[in-house]
Formats: sequence, C-alpha cells, structure tokens
Amino acid sequence: MVIFFSPLSAQYKVGYRIGLGIGFTKPDKFNDSLAEQEMSKIGSAWFPLNYDVSINIYPSLRVGYKKLSTRLITYNRSSGDYILPIVYRGITAESYFTFWKRFEANFGFSPMYGKAVFMNKKLTASDETLGVESSTTAEVTNSAFGFFSWVGVRLYLLPFFSVEGSAGYLYAKFDDSWKSASGSTPISGQIKMSKPFLRVAAVAGW
Repeated sequence: MVIFFSPLSAQYKVGYRIGLGIGFTKPDKFNDSLAEQEMSKIGSAWFPLNYDVSINIYPSLRVGYKKLSTRLITYNRSSGDYILPIVYRGITAESYFTFWKRFEANFGFSPMYGKAVFMNKKLTASDETLGVESSTTAEVTNSAFGFFSWVGVRLYLLPFFSVEGSAGYLYAKFDDSWKSASGSTPISGQIKMSKPFLRVAAVAGW
C-alpha cells in the first residue's frame, strides 16, 4: 500500500540502467556455412547485457546511449571453442509518463550499429625451431545497422533506485559480408536479428 500511495520523487536528471535481455535470431544461412566446415550450429537465442545512460533534457523526454552486448556472457557457441559475441551500440530517445504515484510507462527508440565476431581465443601457435608455443585468436567479423524500439514499465522503489521491464523489437540483419584479417574466409551466411526483444533492468539515478 505504501508503494501505491507514496508521492513520486522527482524524475532522475541522470540515470544509469543495467539489465539482461533475451533476443531471438534466425541464423539458418550462417549455420549452413558452419555445417560445410563440419562445425556445429549456433543457437537462435541471444542473451545480451544491457547498459545505458540517459539524461533528462525536457519534461517527459530523455536521451542517452545504449549498449547490448554478449561479450562477457556468450551462449552462442559452436564446436572447437568458437563463439559468436554480438554487440549493438546506439543513441536513444525515450518519452515517458507516470501513473499510480510510483510507476512510469516509457516508449523509446534507438538507431544502432552492430558488430558480430565469430572467434576462437583458445588456438595455439608454435615455433618448432625455438620450441615456443603461444596462444592466438582467430576471428571473422560482420557489421550491420539496425533500429531498436521498445515499451516498458518502471517502478520507483527509492529516490535513487528503480526496476523496470520492457518488450520491444530489434530490426537488423548481418549479411553475407564476413571478413577476416587475411581478407578471405570460408564462413558466410546471413544472421537475421529482426525479432522481439525482452529486457529486465535495474536503474540508478539522481
């Protein structure tokens, strides 16, 4: 009862949000390419960490910077210790309104730039002459522009802390243009990212 009838403190001038999302992909063509190299398929779900910072520039409007990343936690794995971290970055604009004293509904969008890296950090290179071994990394990369939109609900628990959840849609696609340091690679195939995206997050602000 206290939550519903306590007055809402002033909106954050600056807010920092960190959370976990779940998105869905369609990597069929990319997996076909992996199969040709006798490698196992990657999964269709990805679970990026969400980081963003925002500044309130006008009543009911804030702008900021958002990052979605599976660099730290990568569930998209293939055989031979190959992984596929995906990172999206972009600027955000978000409008909102409050209701029931401590609740907020928000609506946002973000043009984003994404990078996917199919990589293996556990390879070993050796020099038979000197008898020296060292670790090395093999990787191919791809990039894509996209657009992310969402609607969410935030609950203010303390003057400086709140929690929220959102549902949205990411419009993006990695095409066939996979690149390596040598300029050529047997890896190809699209990864379609245009799927729903869900997120839960904690928000700190002042």
